[in-house]
Amino acid sequence: MRRALVGLGLTASILTSLACAELRQNLRGQELSYRGAWFCESGTCKDEQLVRSTSGTREGTTDIASVKIEGRVALAFTAASAFERLEATVRDCKGKSAAVGESSIVPAGKHRVGDGAARESWIIWIDRAELRELSLGKGKCARWMIDAKASWTDGATYASTVGIEVAP
Repeated sequence: MRRALVGLGLTASILTSLACAELRQNLRGQELSYRGAWFCESGTCKDEQLVRSTSGTREGTTDIASVKIEGRVALAFTAASAFERLEATVRDCKGKSAAVGESSIVPAGKHRVGDGAARESWIIWIDRAELRELSLGKGKCARWMIDAKASWTDGATYASTVGIEVAP
């Protein structure tokens, strides 16, 4: 009985410690916030001509934006506390994945996508031509999931997953 109580106390201490660490990270503004997806409605567009996706779905806590994936799609991410690095991986419905290249991740203020809030965000460019090895089909396979991870100078990281699907 005493071992069980000690084990329970130890488990509670670990869970409390983890919760406190997560709370500290949130209080520091070290969480990644998704601002939305921008795409070109037809043909080729300059960054400032992209339109924001206003439709999509939600699966659990994951936002999935409906976009046209003919060219590039811009995904905007920000945090209350400026992060040092952002990286991303794209997954298809068949389990294949590909890393987004560093040149396709643009810091805030270095792009012309969207409104003021988007321009204060980092952009992850999802370019279908650069992700040819990934499948994009119909139904549940008409989408890609993007895993983004931000890193801060103190070593903290925060990950977020969003999706884009081919607009009907």
